[in-house]
Amino acid sequence: MNTLLEKKCTFVIPIRIDCEERVRNLRTVVDWLIPLCAPILILEADKEQHISFDTFGNNSNNLLSVHFVKDEERVFHRTHYINELIKLAKTPFVAVWDADIIIDREQILRAVCYYLIEERYTLICPYNKECAYLNEHMSHIFSANHNIDFLHHKKLKSYIGRPVCGGAYIVNKRLYNSIGGENENFIGWGPEDAERIRRTQIMGHKMGWIEDGNCAYHLYHPQNENSRFFSEETALSTRQEFIKVCSMNREELSEYIKTMPR
Repeated sequence: MNTLLEKKCTFVIPIRIDCEERVRNLRTVVDWLIPLCAPILILEADKEQHISFDTFGNNSNNLLSVHFVKDEERVFHRTHYINELIKLAKTPFVAVWDADIIIDREQILRAVCYYLIEERYTLICPYNKECAYLNEHMSHIFSANHNIDFLHHKKLKSYIGRPVCGGAYIVNKRLYNSIGGENENFIGWGPEDAERIRRTQIMGHKMGWIEDGNCAYHLYHPQNENSRFFSEETALSTRQEFIKVCSMNREELSEYIKTMPR
């Protein structure tokens, strides 16, 4: 596997363990990413620690770092921890990854080597706007054999009737920070993925998908409270934030970015 990513890109995975499937999925994702020879930073934020370096056995090739932050808040402030991970990354490009997303490795390499380095994108989603959700059985099969061609041949389709823009995305660290990084006004689950895309576009930066590639695959886990709106109040505030950002022009958004918590 091309070793270019070793000095160019870091994978960052923020996580809160709320079920045993999360641990299994995280192991699977780390095992899948290790052959790319890039650093992997994992940050667990919770009341108590559930994962450590030992969780991943001896297959990390010294590429893996595991961090724990004690956090007693009920809702996982994912955007905040992504910003913290981006700060920790020492490479010019950062791949922000959910702990349950699998994407063809060749597409990841293409995203970094072509879209980010040659085409100077600020943000690229390394899949074709679709994310296929695997059931529990198929997730177990992939975790056991890592056969992505098996998934490709299934020609699975996304059940979401719009372009998917979350799960995994890769950014130019300098350019992404210049447009605010993650918007920490989004706490918990919500429309932060769509806001990120729209903010990048409003600010005149290049972003996109690998539209002629394969889809992303989402490994199964139960839908717990950090996979949906925490409360009606949270749902309202995040939607209002999304509408606020989307209604701004470039000059207005540039000023607003200066006020965003970091």
